[in-house]
This record gives sequence, C-alpha cells and structure tokens, in this order.
Amino acid sequence: MPMEINAKAGERCFVCGKIIREAVIVKTCCNNKPRSFCSQACYQKWKAEWMRRQEQIGRERRVLL
Repeated sequence: MPMEINAKAGERCFVCGKIIREAVIVKTCCNNKPRSFCSQACYQKWKAEWMRRQEQIGRERRVLL
C-alpha cells in the first residue's frame, strides 16, 4: 500500500504536471521512486489507476499459470 511523505519543495505533479510547493509525496513498495502530487484529488486519481494495474497483473499471472 502507498505511504505518504510530507515535504516542502518545488516539484511537478505526477498526474497533471502543475508546479507545486507543498506536495503530497507517496512512495509505494513496488516503486522505489517517490511520486509527487499537487492535491489529494490527484493522489486519489493516481492511486485508483495504480490499484487497477496491480489487480490486472495478478489476473495475468493466474492466466499464464
């Protein structure tokens, strides 16, 4: 499950590309690179897509076996 990290730095949102000062930074167990988001809405949008991809990977493995 993703882990939130608090940080104050000028970065770009991973979802919409907006430059942000106070980012919501998230690091997942499967992804060594932290992701920055401008708002909880962008974070929730990314998390929903990320969870969907994780479920698809599990389904593909079952089909291959």
